[in-house]
Amino acid sequence: MGWTNPKTWAAAVLTFADMNTHVRDNLNFLKANIALEAAVELTIATGVVTKTKAYHTITVEGGVGAGADQLDTCEGGSEGEILILKATTSGANDTVTIANATGADTFILAGGANFVMDHVDDRIMFIHNGTEWVEISRSDNS
Repeated sequence: MGWTNPKTWAAAVLTFADMNTHVRDNLNFLKANIALEAAVELTIATGVVTKTKAYHTITVEGGVGAGADQLDTCEGGSEGEILILKATTSGANDTVTIANATGADTFILAGGANFVMDHVDDRIMFIHNGTEWVEISRSDNS
């Protein structure tokens, strides 16, 4: 669900459909994309995850302890959306490498270097430019 342009209220009758579209859905959008609630876990599948909120933990394909994995793409973004990713756990068996690339919904990392998340306190933050996720900042706490 994306943002819906607000309706200009005039003498029109207010309907449930209007309330749902222009109030409830927009509040849910803001809550999912600005108010950072608890991180939602995403598990890598063939190098890809799909964003559902702004804040996510990333788990290697196969689950916790399955080995190191690489994240190439995060689907589900649109221009201006923020994405914060964190490691699920610490350790070599749960290391997630965020890969630098170019293309639809890939990551553009500062300096062009991959970012290895191998500690539960590692974070990386992006903004979507309409095509790719561009790095804003990172925190390497390993």
